Amino acid sequence: MGSRTIPVRLRDEELKQVDALVELGIFDSRSRALRELIKLGIDSLDEVSEVSSALRKLFELEKKEGSMPIKLPGALKQLLIERERFP
Repeated sequence: MGSRTIPVRLRDEELKQVDALVELGIFDSRSRALRELIKLGIDSLDEVSEVSSALRKLFELEKKEGSMPIKLPGALKQLLIERERFP
């Protein structure tokens, strides 16, 4: 598994935050900080991908069956509330 260098354009505010993480010693360089922050972002999107895939399957089933096979009133709202409890 190799790595590649890519240009990244950041706003001043974002770069200041990255620099602060480096200055605090959390990361040893801007490159390391950005690599780790990007990895965290990608990992957090895995959940979104799973939910999206499940929703697609439900919508396909709805087309086939003519109605949504399950009814979950308020479930999305509750899910979002619960998710905020666990960052």
